[in-house]
Amino acid sequence: MSVPVFSMSEYDFKAALKKTKLAIIPVGSLEQHGNHLPVSTDSLIAEYIARTVAEKVNAFVLPVISYGVSFEHKPMFNVSLRNSTLSTMICDACVSLSENRVKEIIILNCHHGNMGALQYIAQELHGRLPKDVRVHTIHYWHLMNSEFDHAGEVETSLVLAIAPELVRMDRAMPNSKKLSKLKAAYNTNVPGSFPKITGNGVWGDPRKATVAKGEKWIKEITTGLSKTISELDLQ
Repeated sequence: MSVPVFSMSEYDFKAALKKTKLAIIPVGSLEQHGNHLPVSTDSLIAEYIARTVAEKVNAFVLPVISYGVSFEHKPMFNVSLRNSTLSTMICDACVSLSENRVKEIIILNCHHGNMGALQYIAQELHGRLPKDVRVHTIHYWHLMNSEFDHAGEVETSLVLAIAPELVRMDRAMPNSKKLSKLKAAYNTNVPGSFPKITGNGVWGDPRKATVAKGEKWIKEITTGLSKTISELDLQ
């Protein structure tokens, strides 16, 4: 059973609390994903994965946080929050959930640039939550066997499987500069660095994307996430 909070009444919420005290907060971004994918790509993926997993583990699903830390994409399109803003926003949401008797919270991150802000969420919440409330952050690409990208084969395949009407494969192009993983590892969080590294804001080759690959990876991600949640003994 998936329990989307945004469609619930107070009565519905209290009734659902009798069956689960687990909530998933999906976190995405609003940034360029090449000329072929929507700027909401990370948020679309986050929301879809959260809802799918919630069906498997019986959890509340919070509305996706659609703004992330995306300054690395300047001057290409991005609507960004500072690390401190995103951290404060998520911490406050976790405190509010705990006050409403939610005991277990999964922060599902679907944007690489958010990792810095989310790294210290547990520390920021220390002393602000009852001892029986636990918060875990999971980055969805850690549940994949394939190498992750940005607007490349993986992300394009995922969106093809989730919302194919939003994908323009006729515009799909791979990165226009030769990629250096070592250079990217040290520079992708520097404001304005991503277009300089990739040339056109794409990491990977979206022309290799297919719906079948997207469906396979979604199954891999959601199965892995469900297993991880069960191993955390959240229920």
